[in-house]
Amino acid sequence: MSGGSEANRLRVHLLALVAVAALGSACALAPAAATPQPAPTPTLPCPVAAGSPPPIASASAPPPAAPQPTEPAPPSPALKAALEAATKATAAADWAGADKHLAAATTAAGDDPHLAYLVARVRATRFVTAGDLESASAAFVAVMPSLAGHPELRDEFWAHNAMMMIREAQGDPAGALAENDQATLSAARGTWDDEEREDLAFQKDRWHRAYLTRMLAESRTGAAKRALIQYAEAALADYRTRGFGESVAVLEAYFASLDGKRDAAVAAARRVDPSKDDDVEDLYLVVVGLEAGGDHAGAEAVRRVMRRPGAPSISRAIMLRWLDADARTTQPRTFTPWHATAR
Repeated sequence: MSGGSEANRLRVHLLALVAVAALGSACALAPAAATPQPAPTPTLPCPVAAGSPPPIASASAPPPAAPQPTEPAPPSPALKAALEAATKATAAADWAGADKHLAAATTAAGDDPHLAYLVARVRATRFVTAGDLESASAAFVAVMPSLAGHPELRDEFWAHNAMMMIREAQGDPAGALAENDQATLSAARGTWDDEEREDLAFQKDRWHRAYLTRMLAESRTGAAKRALIQYAEAALADYRTRGFGESVAVLEAYFASLDGKRDAAVAAARRVDPSKDDDVEDLYLVVVGLEAGGDHAGAEAVRRVMRRPGAPSISRAIMLRWLDADARTTQPRTFTPWHATAR
């Protein structure tokens, strides 16, 4: 648009505003009556000039309430009992018993996507604990399509989050990065709590993007490895902007361990208090940092914390398996984040 045309439009607009103001003044002012006057004839409201903005709503009118996210229905007593029984059987390595209770749980869940997710998570825990990672993965893959159709649920996000760890345990950091992307996308299209969803998506995405990309770099050489390390460091730098002190420390311990920086690895690992951080994956990376830095006694103390009795879970089963694999010196090594070149 040329400058002259803009000036003409402005003059026309100003003339319209003057006309509206004059009309409003004429409507607002009325002469004071000196003598009784006959009853006034009802008049129409003052007209509004074409193109003028609509009347402003009263400031006292409350804004429309935002729709509140709905929470899924809790499991029925029958489903809850079956899942608890399957978890107890898993803890006792009673695989036949776990499968029997999981079958009952599947029947009780019916076609409800949230309840099916709860069953899938316990089923995946059963298989990871038994060392069958492919069946654990299949448990989540089976429910992903239905979860994708329910953006009001957090379940798709958490299913992909669990799948990241399973892919890592399979020695597939590239597959884990794909799951991280899917988790982030599911949060972007989700309709559950806006603030929680945004914060959680950022925290999980950047932490895992840094961790998994640095892990993937160990299986590459030359320019490809240098590029992946740069990407990992960029994700870590972005993650630092939000705080998360101890979560940053465990990543710094891991990066320094892989880079052969012994002093930096042990210093970062010692910034984490194992008595307060109950995230078993954090503690695993603390062990890596302490071992890489030569603090074997400190690493063993953290291992004891990790090995304390607890309910079976996907993360616990995988981390304890990694501890055992890292302790072995025989070749070939099993893939772990610390020995990420093994396949």
